[in-house]
Amino acid sequence: MKVPQYLSKLGVKNIECRVSDKVNFLHPDKNQQDKENLFYSIKGEGIGGNPVNKDQFIESLIKRGVALQEAQEQFEAELLFSQVFNMDSSLVYSPSMKITFGEVKINN
Repeated sequence: MKVPQYLSKLGVKNIECRVSDKVNFLHPDKNQQDKENLFYSIKGEGIGGNPVNKDQFIESLIKRGVALQEAQEQFEAELLFSQVFNMDSSLVYSPSMKITFGEVKINN
């Protein structure tokens, strides 16, 4: 959320920020090439990835305020999801990308 501050310092006026409303829908009936592209794109963002280092995963959650038991359960859930998530899964995913924009006055 620092982008609006940086733009303001650069002289951009009327700065606004919104969250993208883009939604990705992975479905087994989709065209094979489109399905592959979306699946690998979603995997590239970390969705359905195998949580490799259990201790590091749990420690990271605990540092963010999650209780030990909840962190362990989250690891197990992520591990199970990584094992069952494949190209023929159905998934609705919204990346919630933040978009910042404003007006720039050019002096001639």
